[in-house]
Amino acid sequence: MRIPVLNYHAMYMSGNDVRNNDHKALAADLEAIEAEGFQIRPLPELVDMWLARPLDLEGRKLVALTCDDGSDFDFHDIEHPDWGVQRSMLNVLRDFQAAHPGAQPGLFITSFVVVSPEDRAELDRLCMHGCGWWNDDWWGEAVASGLMGIASHSWDHNHEALSNPRFPRIARGMFTSIDTKEAADYQIEQASRYLRKRAPNPATRLFAYPYGPHSNYLVNEYFPRHGNELGIDACFSDDGMPWTNGASRWEIPRFGHGRDWHEPDELVRILKDAV
Repeated sequence: MRIPVLNYHAMYMSGNDVRNNDHKALAADLEAIEAEGFQIRPLPELVDMWLARPLDLEGRKLVALTCDDGSDFDFHDIEHPDWGVQRSMLNVLRDFQAAHPGAQPGLFITSFVVVSPEDRAELDRLCMHGCGWWNDDWWGEAVASGLMGIASHSWDHNHEALSNPRFPRIARGMFTSIDTKEAADYQIEQASRYLRKRAPNPATRLFAYPYGPHSNYLVNEYFPRHGNELGIDACFSDDGMPWTNGASRWEIPRFGHGRDWHEPDELVRILKDAV
């Protein structure tokens, strides 16, 4: 079993080609995945199968798609002030379906979202264009589409642009500093609770670490002890290697566009290596 989990960031764009725009990259990568004979399957489905019947995943050419942060660019087509109208990640999948009827019946992408409404609004103001592009009113419709799941990327990403007087000594801009139960509950437990209420769907049982690197406490203590009560079955990092049977369920690796590959030919090498 060697499954590439591919990750994108819909807010990453500094142009309109596959190397500098994750919307364009996803569209091109879907064609490469199809040409290489890989099956795209929903990440929650693969996690469930891996935990219950891992041998069922052996010897199959499988891939899963994810995107991080959960801005409106995941769901809505939006006109960017610099780069024009951007096709949403969800609509990129719909375009592929329209171009390839019957192909990839498991087509699906999991959006790992920053959960806190207040902090999303503040990050939209501080880090984007302040246009109100970081909402959650589309989560339910995205789930209903059958093409997208909504999963947790923590309460506020422990983002460096935010301040939190409750945890003044916790370094921000990283997730390695989340190393106590109080801090972990703030970032993870309340996010899971809100997400299950706001957008119930199988992907709420998944978590992706902001920034990728994370504390040993989360992997070795917090999730093994509290995963069941949190309703979380598996966590995802950014280690840039295929997911294998030897992986820890609390740090399953992902490949990141813009770091591990930049264009379809480089993705094809990742896919061939998985075979």
